Amino acid sequence: MFYSVAKFLRQLSVPILFLLIYPSCTTIKNYPPNTPFVYETNIRLTGNNTKTEKKELAARLDEQLDDSLRVPWVRKFLVAKVLNKPPHYDSIYAERSKVFMSGALNALGYLRDSISYNTKVDTVGDQYRIKVNFNVETGKMVTIDSIRFQITNDTVPNKALFDTLQQITSANLDQSLLKKGTPFSRTNISNEFDRLTDVYRNNGYLRFTRDDLIAVWDTVGIALLRPTLDPIEQAQQLEALRRRKENPTADIEVRLRSNVDPSHLIRYHVGNVTIYPDFSAESQAFSKGDTTQLNGYTLISYERMFKPKVVVENVSLKRGDLYDQRNYLRTINRYNSIGSWRLVSIDQLSRAGTDSVDFIVRLTPAVKNLFNASLEGSKNWGNYFTEGNLLGLGVNLGLQNRNFLHGANLSNTNLRYSIELNAGESLIQTQQVSIAHNISFPRAIPKFRLLQKPGIENLRTTFAFGVGNTDRKDFFNLTTFNTSWGYEFTKGNKLWGIRIPNVEYSFISRKRLWDSLIKTNQSYQYIFNSGLVISSIGSLTISNGNKRFTEQALFNTEVAGIIAGTISTKFLQDNLYRFVKFNAEYKRAYKIRRTELVFRGFAGIGKGLPRTSMDSINYYLPFFREYYAGGANSMRAWGLRKLGPGSTVKSFANTVAPDRFGDVQLEGNIEYRFYIGTVASIKLNSTLFSDFGNVWFLRPNKDYPNGDIQLNKLWTDLAIGVGTGLRVDLGIFVLRVDYAYKLKNPSPDIADATSQNKWAYDWRLLGGQLQLGINYPF
Repeated sequence: MFYSVAKFLRQLSVPILFLLIYPSCTTIKNYPPNTPFVYETNIRLTGNNTKTEKKELAARLDEQLDDSLRVPWVRKFLVAKVLNKPPHYDSIYAERSKVFMSGALNALGYLRDSISYNTKVDTVGDQYRIKVNFNVETGKMVTIDSIRFQITNDTVPNKALFDTLQQITSANLDQSLLKKGTPFSRTNISNEFDRLTDVYRNNGYLRFTRDDLIAVWDTVGIALLRPTLDPIEQAQQLEALRRRKENPTADIEVRLRSNVDPSHLIRYHVGNVTIYPDFSAESQAFSKGDTTQLNGYTLISYERMFKPKVVVENVSLKRGDLYDQRNYLRTINRYNSIGSWRLVSIDQLSRAGTDSVDFIVRLTPAVKNLFNASLEGSKNWGNYFTEGNLLGLGVNLGLQNRNFLHGANLSNTNLRYSIELNAGESLIQTQQVSIAHNISFPRAIPKFRLLQKPGIENLRTTFAFGVGNTDRKDFFNLTTFNTSWGYEFTKGNKLWGIRIPNVEYSFISRKRLWDSLIKTNQSYQYIFNSGLVISSIGSLTISNGNKRFTEQALFNTEVAGIIAGTISTKFLQDNLYRFVKFNAEYKRAYKIRRTELVFRGFAGIGKGLPRTSMDSINYYLPFFREYYAGGANSMRAWGLRKLGPGSTVKSFANTVAPDRFGDVQLEGNIEYRFYIGTVASIKLNSTLFSDFGNVWFLRPNKDYPNGDIQLNKLWTDLAIGVGTGLRVDLGIFVLRVDYAYKLKNPSPDIADATSQNKWAYDWRLLGGQLQLGINYPF
């Protein structure tokens, strides 16, 4: 054991040494000889801040540096760092940066900051390298002590207008960004003005602006300075001032400006809504258009491209309703999301002397028919072959109709050809050809009440059908037919999808090697069969993020054969698959300048549901729903479908068990992606990564000993791979080459059984796994 670890550390020392040396290489080009130039700028923070706070503050202050103090270091191919045309140093730029940084600190609530700087000159030949060091003492952050919203004015005749504003303000105080104990920040005050403006506009105040608000604050404690002759009260004031100095606070009052435009205080109602569904400058110039009245809306059409009912059902502005900015934005977003229009604009015309506002909606149609062709890679979502997820090259040809049947429906027809490449065997291992057609309706069909709830956006109904053929060399030929009806919509940052029903029929034709496989794997005759799937599929995608990170969680569940299985017919009894399946995936990416740290976790489980003990085809998942690992997008140190299940040790020979799969999959991935350089306008990036996981059967399988999942053996069964790669960004897609080693292999070929779970066993320069892919693996 000690020898193996020592050997592993020796092998690991070479790449570590390279990584340590690589960043130290620097080159300076086109510098001014014998003239001071900016070589390095540092910001040193002192104060009672945590490490995280100091890191964030330093990043903010770095953004405030004058452009002439920014050092343009760039990474180039095979050179760690290059400094080209460094800026000439002038103390004026340092003084200007001090002003900018002080302003940034004040805006964040640091009102007692102290900033100084010093310089250091290093002479290297005719280079005068200037290092500028800024020393920043932030002082204590000022926090909010009290907040008051005084949106009233007792001196005006129409006091009711202000009372309404005050009532709306009070009703939404729980959403305020200004709270006691939080940092006193001008940025937060500005954001609070934006929030209040949106609240007022959502309650009828169409013309209200953030400039109608003003904030007054006190950071000194003027109330504590009032004169008094009482010595006890004086002592109390001095103590309060001392505490305020040690822990500075601010009192804030948000007011309405005294000179507000009276029209900004009118609560408007929706008046006439006029819609131009096929608007263009040319059509308006040569035609008056046909006018139609429908459900209180006026439609003026020039070419009758869209059915009137389809146009008006996507408008959220209803005559007589109190104006709500959210309905205005919802209408714009809805038309934009449909895809049948390339340009959407809505004019808001308030009527003089009234509380009504008219709307003119102009919709400019997009090009109706669109043809596209693409070259792409694909990703494993857990299906064995049939979802179009073959590794290698995929060619897509598509035809889209953006106004199918004049109903703003999107019709897509796609023809796809894919090949699966496998180094070490015949080059083309699998071929797939498929044709699919789907129609997306921008409404619920039929109109379920459940899909009409507030907050549901971008609702679509989708009808899809297709046929595909997968030919696995020497093993089988699979033909699939599928059709589905479903719904998709968003609610906040969540994307929901449901398919009821999803119907698939798979017909498998076995080839010459198949009988040999069944002889050595009796379970294959239960897993690989023709069959019918009648299922319901639900999905949920949750997305979040900001400038520093993005994250996404995906959930997918499928229930098959439960309802249809209650129908007693011989065909269904012999062919209907019954199972449940659930997938969950989480991805999080941190952006650090030109680098990115990415984490991914995936968990999937499926279980067959046999009706009786004799129902063998439902003992395991059907083969086109099994999980598998390995390849360019999953466990890259292993070939495609060459990992697991569990700790099985078995031959990968074509007549024994060339493929590995299971009912359960757990996988985690970590990637550190970084920029290398640019060659001929093509960006080159690299990565260091680690993959860990495996697949298992949920029930024991005699053909694969130790292949069923057991929690007490999870670490033993875990496979771990490490590697690096090159990404060539060609703009339309990214060409990816990864090279990975097995750090821990729980399921080797029986010929290499001694390598099972031995760390870094027999690592050689050319002993890794080469993977080719298109676009990022996750």
